[in-house]
Amino acid sequence: MRNRIHTTTTQNWRAKEIQARRAIEDRGFVVHDANIIFRQNCPNIDLVVYAQTSASYVQVKSSKNPAGADSVVIDGSPWTEKQLYGGAPIFNKHDHLRCNLVVILDTLKTGETHFYIAPPKDLEKLVRPRARKHAKRPKRDGTKRSIAFRKELPRALLVQWRDAWHLFGAPLAQTF
Repeated sequence: MRNRIHTTTTQNWRAKEIQARRAIEDRGFVVHDANIIFRQNCPNIDLVVYAQTSASYVQVKSSKNPAGADSVVIDGSPWTEKQLYGGAPIFNKHDHLRCNLVVILDTLKTGETHFYIAPPKDLEKLVRPRARKHAKRPKRDGTKRSIAFRKELPRALLVQWRDAWHLFGAPLAQTF
């Protein structure tokens, strides 16, 4: 019997990856699945996006039901000690090919999806200090807070990267 939870989770992230791919293609770029191009699992990258003069390695993240009001989940995994306090990477965790852009699909309660395209280092610089501050704050009962919370940022801090398709470069085809 197949693991129903694993299958549902796999289908969900795969669907979001396809949604991101189609949105990027709609802007005139050519997009390929990194795992197919390199004939192996590429843990840091999901897509390769081709523009007129360059290609970008892209990691796709999906944001749904953030804990904070008007926030976006930039990575759904909980913090580790090394990530939060030691500066370990959030996005390019593996010693392999590394993404130079992260595409975040932010699915709103209305069903609408917003796209944020940002360099991974910029996202890490924004999220880490906020997370450290949150982790320092004791819980209501005065006990120490766990660092097992997701990596989120307020939408207001991400506004510069909303629909930032220009970060891929000039599209191969003008579609609009």
